[in-house]
Amino acid sequence: MSTRLVPQQLRGTAGKPLTVDAITRHIKGLLEATFSGVWVEGEITQVKQHHSGHVYLTLSHGDARLDGMVWASEARRMRYQPGPGERVVAFGHLSVWPPSGGYRLVVQRLQPAGAGARQAALAALKATLASEGLLDPSRKRPLPRLPRAVGVVTSGSGAARRDIEAVLHRRSPQIPIYLASAKVQGEGAARAIADALRAVVREPDVQVVIVGRGGGSMDDLWAFNEEAVARAIAACPVPVISAVGHETDTTLADLVADHRAATPSEAAERAVPVRDDLLADIAGLVDRLDRALSRRQVDGQHRLAALRARLERGVDGRDRRRLIEQALGRLATAVARRQRQADTRLRRLEARLSARHPATRAATARRRLDALTHRLDALAPRLTLHARRRLDGARTVLRPPPAALGPKRARLATLAARLSDLSPLAVLGRGYALATDGEGRVLRHAEQVQPTQQIEVRLAHGRLTATVDATHLPSEAS
Repeated sequence: MSTRLVPQQLRGTAGKPLTVDAITRHIKGLLEATFSGVWVEGEITQVKQHHSGHVYLTLSHGDARLDGMVWASEARRMRYQPGPGERVVAFGHLSVWPPSGGYRLVVQRLQPAGAGARQAALAALKATLASEGLLDPSRKRPLPRLPRAVGVVTSGSGAARRDIEAVLHRRSPQIPIYLASAKVQGEGAARAIADALRAVVREPDVQVVIVGRGGGSMDDLWAFNEEAVARAIAACPVPVISAVGHETDTTLADLVADHRAATPSEAAERAVPVRDDLLADIAGLVDRLDRALSRRQVDGQHRLAALRARLERGVDGRDRRRLIEQALGRLATAVARRQRQADTRLRRLEARLSARHPATRAATARRRLDALTHRLDALAPRLTLHARRRLDGARTVLRPPPAALGPKRARLATLAARLSDLSPLAVLGRGYALATDGEGRVLRHAEQVQPTQQIEVRLAHGRLTATVDATHLPSEAS
C-alpha cells in the first residue's frame, strides 16, 4: 500500500507501534468504503447453509479465492440458488471481520454468468411456481358453455384485439365484450397486464377472460414470462385463456392459464359457442319433447280404454258405475292437481316471458339509450366542430327515423299476436270458463256436485264463487 493512503499518525514508529485494533479498523474503513457496491465473477467451489438460514460460499478464479456470505433474509428472497461448480456473478460489498482479520463479500444478488442469465432466472421462477402448485393440471378450470360476457386483456390498438372481436361477433354477437387495454411489451408491461386483468374481472358478468397479444420475438413476448403476470392469472376468479404469440411460442402465462390457445383467434373460438348451433340444438330438443308427450298421451288413452273394457266385463251395472265413478274421481283429482301445478308453472313462465318480452327489453334499452344521449348532450358544448359532427352521425345511427322502424314494429306486433294466441289463457279469453269444486277438482259432469254446493268459476280475468241451485243430467237437459 502506498504511504500516501495512510495518515501519518497511523504509520507508527519504533518507539510507538500501532495496535492490531487500530490498523484493523483502518483497513476495515478503507475496504468497506472503496468496495461498497461491486460485481464479482467467479466459480463457486463451496456452498454451505447454516442452521440459522445464512449461506456461506467461496468464489474462486485462477489461484485466488474470495469468501462470501448471504444473509438469511436475502437467501429466502433469491430464486436462483447455484451449487458448486457453477460460474456466477455476485453483487455485494466487502466487509472486514475484526476477530479473524479477514474480509469477505456480503452478497445481495446472484445470477448466472454469461448470456443465459435470463433463461436461468426464468427456469428458477418456473420451478418456484411449480412448487406452489400453480402449474398443476388439476387446478385448470373448464370454460363456461355460454358465458354472459367475455373479458379481453390486450393492446387496445393491436391486431390481436381486432381478431378476437371479429371472431366473437361472428360466433355469438349477443355476448358483450369488456376490453381492458394494456401495454403488452417493454418496460412496465407486466404490471400493466396484471392491473388490466384485475380490473376486467370486476365486471360482474365476465365469466371468462382472454389474455394475449400477436406474434413477435421472445423479447417482445417477455412480459408474459414475468412473475406479476403469472400470479395475476393464477389468482383470477374466472377461467383464463392465454393466447400469446404463435403456436411455437410458450410463456409462463400459457402454463399458468386454465387454457392455452395457439393464436388470439383460436382463443375467441374457444371462449364462445356458435349461436346458430345452439338455436338448432334447442329446436331439436323441443321437437323431441313434443314427440315424447304425444307418445305418452296415446299410451295413456290406450291404457284407459283397456281398463274400461276390463271393468265392463267383470262387474254388473251398478258396481261398474261405482267403480267408474271412483276412477273418474281419482282421475279428476289427479287432473286438478296437475292443473294447479300447470297453473303455477304457467304463472312462472308468464313472469319470465314478460321479463324477456321484446317490448320489455326494448324499453330497457331505450331507457339506457336516453341516459347515454343525455350524457352526450351534456358534453356537446365542450366538443369541437368535428366531434359534434361525429356525435350527430352517431345519434342518427342510434335513433333511426320512424320510417325505418316501421317494418320492424309491424313484425314485432305480428310476433306478439302469435305469442298471445298460443297462451293457455286465450281459451278463457274467448268466453270459456273453468269450474272446480271446493277441493280444487275440475268439474266435468253434473253428478259431481249437489244443489246448494259452492263451486269456483275461473274466467279470463278473475274468479267467481257460485252456489249450485240445481243440476241437470244430459238426459234431463234434452
